[in-house]
Amino acid sequence: MRFREFSPVERQTAVLLLWAALFNGVVASLGQTQDIIARKALLAKDWQLALMVMIWPVANFFSIWWGRLFEQSCHKSRYFLATGILGRLVLIYGIWLTTMNEFLVLLTVMFAFNSLLIPAQNLIYQKNISTGRRGKVYGYMTSISMVITIAFTFLAGWWLDINEAMFRWLLVGTGICGFVSSLFLSLIRLQMPIIESSCEKIPLRRAIIEPMRLSIDLLKRDKAFAYFERSFSIYGMGFIMMTPVLPILLVNILKLNYTANFLAKGVLAQAGLLLLSPYLGKLHDRLHPFRFISLSFGTLALFPLLILFAILFAGHQWLGVFFVFAAFSVFGVAMSGINMAWNMSSIYFAGNNNAAIYQSVHVTMTGFRGLLAPALGYVLLKTLGINSVFAVAAGFLITATLISWNDHRRLLAANLNHHNES
Repeated sequence: MRFREFSPVERQTAVLLLWAALFNGVVASLGQTQDIIARKALLAKDWQLALMVMIWPVANFFSIWWGRLFEQSCHKSRYFLATGILGRLVLIYGIWLTTMNEFLVLLTVMFAFNSLLIPAQNLIYQKNISTGRRGKVYGYMTSISMVITIAFTFLAGWWLDINEAMFRWLLVGTGICGFVSSLFLSLIRLQMPIIESSCEKIPLRRAIIEPMRLSIDLLKRDKAFAYFERSFSIYGMGFIMMTPVLPILLVNILKLNYTANFLAKGVLAQAGLLLLSPYLGKLHDRLHPFRFISLSFGTLALFPLLILFAILFAGHQWLGVFFVFAAFSVFGVAMSGINMAWNMSSIYFAGNNNAAIYQSVHVTMTGFRGLLAPALGYVLLKTLGINSVFAVAAGFLITATLISWNDHRRLLAANLNHHNES
């Protein structure tokens, strides 16, 4: 990035986002290691893994209420601090962690407050970064964060292979770094006017019902955004249903140690985010979201197909591991695009409207598929076997690809007809 081209506000915002991204890289590593820690160190059962996967998307269901509170507040920095204390520092309890059920409760608290952080960050990019630079800036921040994520994850694997009980200290370090990241975000001053009427306190009943009504109205009013959410929901079903099954494959079928597990999930799977995010940020600024997600979903569809080959050759240790590593390499490329769209596309659809509200609706939608997808994966695992989970997931991802591509074609046709009529 050329900071010389930035305005003073953009430059100051980018610097604080940079520091936040560095410390958040440690927090991001937890997402790549928590299921392996659960299976190996805490001996999580299959149903507990499924429940653990449900926590993040279900906690995101509360995002529409967080987003509304954030919109109404005239002291937005407080919400970043609340997230840092209640959603990050709470991980310090990890030093006393002994059971899988405790781990589930800890993750529930963490992710419940994290669902505020995502729409709040979107508002920062919308208000403080100019339109043509948002994807690029976010891409660079993602790459910087991934450097820390990859390094921390790899070191964590090496450390836990020496002493498995040290996962507790990893949680403590993650909590402290997460708090520091939120602290830097709280220092960013949003470039938006404070309107007294927007600061007034609203009745509890209205505070509960109004976000739901506004979310439904938004999806009815903005059809393009509704179509975007439909495609993301189909993709999400395929993606989430695989997640609780992966540690069973890696730990019980392929019998990988911590270092190999974290190399696959924390290094190869994140390499795409590290290397491609700046480029994909520029690409996202140029392409319509429908086309962008179609390409990303299509790439991710290769992941479950390669995993099926890994299962097929699991008896040949090196060959099974080869296909797993290949699958997570493809996963990293695909998720670098999906992560960009997941975090930035809402700003495109919001236009001049409040991006935090759009993103809170987007985040909340993950709650619905988060209830269904892990349960579907668990049922398939227990009734038809592990192969069926990845086969069905591939079907969901291919479907999301084709629907998104068709939406893009319809958009082009509509624009062409409008141009001809003009």
